Amino acid sequence: MKEDSLEIKEKKRVYKRNTAKSALENVKKKIKEANENNEFIYYVSKAVLFGSYINSDRKEIGDIDIALYIELKDKYTPEIEQNIQRSLLSCKQVPFLLRYIYGKEEIAKFIKDKKSVIHLHDGNEADKIAREYSKSGSYIYNDKYELIYCK
Repeated sequence: MKEDSLEIKEKKRVYKRNTAKSALENVKKKIKEANENNEFIYYVSKAVLFGSYINSDRKEIGDIDIALYIELKDKYTPEIEQNIQRSLLSCKQVPFLLRYIYGKEEIAKFIKDKKSVIHLHDGNEADKIAREYSKSGSYIYNDKYELIYCK
């Protein structure tokens, strides 16, 4: 690389399939734990696996894409009120705007569990994109705790 060149190429990290499989099993475990944890104000109703992990047999992959469908546990208290209250109970310095979505961020962070191979997406946004391209995801989790793979 020339010294005067400003182009910096970022090497994309790749993961072995076994590493990804282990992380996926951890995600399923964390979803169940999150749904059983009464402190969270949201629960995961469904998670859809999509992308290179499910659609290829390669030994190495870039990440695991999972669309999370997150719903409020308490349907009667306003969502913003619940999020602000939860952010205040966290005893952390939460930026003002993050207080409005704190509960969703909290459960997603818990499920991701610092695993860099996991890439979480909003389920509704993933649906919108899937409809554009007529693709359907493969389900890894639903609200009955059943594992269903469809391709």
